[in-house]
Amino acid sequence: MNRLGRAAARALLLTLIPACAAAQPVRSTLSDPVDSVMQMSAASLMPTLRGRWLYADDGSRVGQVREVRVSEAGNTLVAIVARRRWLGGGDIAIPVPTLRQDGATLTVSGSTRTIRALPPR
Repeated sequence: MNRLGRAAARALLLTLIPACAAAQPVRSTLSDPVDSVMQMSAASLMPTLRGRWLYADDGSRVGQVREVRVSEAGNTLVAIVARRRWLGGGDIAIPVPTLRQDGATLTVSGSTRTIRALPPR
């Protein structure tokens, strides 16, 4: 290839490189549904909530908190609770903002009927 041919090939490559770079999606951790701030919040709540018993408004024991994680939508934290067998069993996800601490007791608003109706996780 002569000098003119190499120069033309370089010019062609230089025009194609920005087009290829523009075709790549730009990913930022801030644009992901689950960003690092939410994950850090979930991790900071784990020692406080994991292993605690959760009670309904009527005083019945709902289940034990297994973990805290970010919801699938990425907009709130949820407590994963191992629901007691007589309430239907299985794990359920309860949004952390709906939990209340009354003294040493962790409660969630709702009756055993509403908690039984929650779909398993």
